[in-house]
Amino acid sequence: MRRAAALLAGALALALGACAAVRPPPAPTPAAQAPRIQHWTTPNGARVYFVETHELPMVDVRVVFAAGSARDGGKPGLAALTAALLDQGAGGRSADAIAEALEGVGAVLGTESARDMAAVTLRTLSEPRLAEVAYGVLADVVARPDFRPADFARERARMEVALRVALQRPGELAARAFYRAVYGDHPYASPPGGTPESVRALTRADVVAFHRRWYVARNAVVAIVGDLDRAGAER
Repeated sequence: MRRAAALLAGALALALGACAAVRPPPAPTPAAQAPRIQHWTTPNGARVYFVETHELPMVDVRVVFAAGSARDGGKPGLAALTAALLDQGAGGRSADAIAEALEGVGAVLGTESARDMAAVTLRTLSEPRLAEVAYGVLADVVARPDFRPADFARERARMEVALRVALQRPGELAARAFYRAVYGDHPYASPPGGTPESVRALTRADVVAFHRRWYVARNAVVAIVGDLDRAGAER
């Protein structure tokens, strides 16, 4: 009985070895292909970069302006305050109305500001009926912000409080000291959000003038990725 078991085990080992010997090598992993980036400049001077992909029924849009804190012009925090106010009211719609319009079509919009740039981002479903609503909101936020006095006062106060809280953190103090040491008198030395004192000194007129100067097509780069063709992107 033990001899039979040993013979059976040997036969199984030979069979498995034979299977391993004839198993084909794994197929090579296909090389990743770089996306095809299409580029053009609009008649009003905006540079557009577009990648067409239909894997998901979505479109991502990012509109970037050279409108970061390096353009504050001696008024630290101006670029950050301007960017923060863009979606607080635009095209005659309040912040709540903007949020409702986007929520109704499943879109998400955001704003941001840094030293070199400010940006507005949009993610929307690609179904034309829904996307057109989202694109309309994006256009209003970028080109037609209302900068209502009440919105301005509220956002300025919020920024001032946030800055006072941030300045209680050792890491924030160290970062500010580092940038001052590295950049000296260069605009990069100034913190993008400004200081509580500099933000309190900003006026609505400052914000309106900053937007009028820097949020223009010739100062913009637009990146579009998603489920639409070139004709749709050019619209």
